[in-house]
Amino acid sequence: MNSHKTNHIYVPGLQTSIFRVGEKSMRNWEKKRIGDISEHVLVTHIVCLLIFLMIAFIYFDLAIEPLSSNIVKLSLFMVIFCLFTVLYISRYLLSKIPLLSQARIEEVLLLAIIFPLTLAFLWYSGDFIGAKVLIIVPVIIATTAFGKVAGVGAALLASALMFFIDYRTFLQWPADVFQASLIVSSVAVILAWLVGGLLEVERKTQQDLIELADYDQLTGLYNHRYLQEKIALSLQKSVKSSAPLSLILIDIDQFKYYNTRHGYQKGDQLLAAIGAVLAKFLQEPNYAARYGNDEFMLVFPGKEKNELDSEMEQIKKLINLEAESILPSGTNFFQPFSISIGLAGYPDDGDAALALIRFAENDLYRAKYSKGTDYLYQSVLCQINALKITEAFPALQSLISLINTKDMYTFGHSERVMTYSLALAEKMNLPEEDLDRLRYGASLHDIGKIKIETGLLNKPAFLSKKEWETVKLHTIWGAQLVETIPAFKEIVPLIRSHHENYDGSGYPDGLKGEDIPLLARILRIADSFDAMTTDRPYQNALSYSEACQELRKKAGTYYDPQLINPFLASVNEAFIKAVQ
Repeated sequence: MNSHKTNHIYVPGLQTSIFRVGEKSMRNWEKKRIGDISEHVLVTHIVCLLIFLMIAFIYFDLAIEPLSSNIVKLSLFMVIFCLFTVLYISRYLLSKIPLLSQARIEEVLLLAIIFPLTLAFLWYSGDFIGAKVLIIVPVIIATTAFGKVAGVGAALLASALMFFIDYRTFLQWPADVFQASLIVSSVAVILAWLVGGLLEVERKTQQDLIELADYDQLTGLYNHRYLQEKIALSLQKSVKSSAPLSLILIDIDQFKYYNTRHGYQKGDQLLAAIGAVLAKFLQEPNYAARYGNDEFMLVFPGKEKNELDSEMEQIKKLINLEAESILPSGTNFFQPFSISIGLAGYPDDGDAALALIRFAENDLYRAKYSKGTDYLYQSVLCQINALKITEAFPALQSLISLINTKDMYTFGHSERVMTYSLALAEKMNLPEEDLDRLRYGASLHDIGKIKIETGLLNKPAFLSKKEWETVKLHTIWGAQLVETIPAFKEIVPLIRSHHENYDGSGYPDGLKGEDIPLLARILRIADSFDAMTTDRPYQNALSYSEACQELRKKAGTYYDPQLINPFLASVNEAFIKAVQ
């Protein structure tokens, strides 16, 4: 159910074409279809009137008598025919006016004339059985104008009145008269049911086509194409009435993550629920549309954008409630489910549909990326989520670079820690799978620092107790961020536990000895060794020999004593190679 978001290019010259956009509606096919049906209905009604006149001519013997002897009768019928013709032509012309295209006033007037006239003729003609066919005329008019139910109702009413007139005329129901009336009434009912049913099928098909063309099938809201047309029409009204118009663009943050983690079926369920919420929340003249795969556009004619605060708060609350009910409970997200919102308003932000949409998009992106650097990191991780872990390393390089720009101490730190960790792992002959985990774990072990203020990370002095407690949280934050990416689930323990001490005095969980994952113990040594041999804001680097001595000194307290000698040997070999 994913849809591709259209890339909009705003051209300044388009502001002057707002009225042309409204006039050149994509509904030409709909108007043509309605016009074709209306023409057929018009012809049917005219034919019905001709049948009426023909039967009347037959009854008065106008076809065989000299015209001179029937000039009054003929003139009368010609006047009636002309009146009906003028009525139909007027109805056809009025139907071309958009405001009157759905009105049925002409049909009501026509039935008000033709129905009593038919019954009067049946009464006047007495025993002229051929006149009974006339009840089909108002039945067909009622059916084509108002549908199957109205047509069948008119047929039953006309039939009952016809039987009543027969009884009043003959004071009984002669067999031939009763049979003729029964046949005519049966034909009228069947004809009303058949013609009315076919017209209803046509109207239903037309409505279905409109929904397919204008509505998103998943959410039930307007689709992206019709939205632009609808905004143009709404903007046209706002321009004419000098009234404001506002847009709200809503985006689900990290929707790709929810699709990947919970499945596309859950993602579609969430989108459908949001669509239902918006459809129920908005009342005319306001409306909503699915703007992109995970984006929704809300339009508020007659409202300034600074008047929409309460609406935005209610919408956020309702959408969050839907997310909580649909997404699995107990899920540990890096950050709670959230949405971003962009606003645009006429006339302040543009006077054309595309200009307003572009402004709302830009405002949305400003809001999205003002949430902090951690959102940017999460976005990068979501982009590489579709990659296999063995293919993701090139993409991770850009992420590591972003971390380096936030904390000047970490510049090159992750790369060096990875090198030290892999050297020890290879010395221990660990399998290739563990080497991959170390490679990514070392690269991302400090990713949680993105939630820490830059000033705190680069403070040129020892940290206070409160500040130190904040910095220590980077292991938890980093693990929470990385665990949102299924491909990196196996490196979560490395990131969370790379500051655990062998004697249980570390953080965040106070793990001890072999309760600490082996790869995290390796990462702990490599991380500490690089920290010792690198200048930091509050202390100078130790020499190579001093760092080695410090590791041996803390073996069994901070570090796994079984790993110190292999680590120093691997680093020594690397150091010798570098010197050579």
